[in-house]
Amino acid sequence: MGPAAEGAIPRVQRMPRAAASAGRSRWLSLTSLGTVALGAGVLAVALLIVWQHVYAVRLGYEIERLRQHQAALVQAHKELKLEMGKLRSIRRVEEIARKRLGMISPQAGQVTVVQEPPVQ
Repeated sequence: MGPAAEGAIPRVQRMPRAAASAGRSRWLSLTSLGTVALGAGVLAVALLIVWQHVYAVRLGYEIERLRQHQAALVQAHKELKLEMGKLRSIRRVEEIARKRLGMISPQAGQVTVVQEPPVQ
């Protein structure tokens, strides 16, 4: 009887070793490629998180430096306003006028008040 006989169990043929190892090699290659891609993705996300944290810390330091600079400028502005007030003092101006410029107070009758004409 031949293999085509009814009720005969077909024989399973063994694949040659080269073909079996090629299929397994391809499967391992795809699995390795997926693992490498997943690892690269995780690494990229981790690097993004670290970069974001470092950037936030750097901005924090920059903000603090700018706040200190602003505080120094506000203090300098206050000091300049105080100095400007002292320089504009009527007593100081009068003292400079008398001592440096030799001016004196006007005598009675030396001052004439001129009325401004009404606007038409």
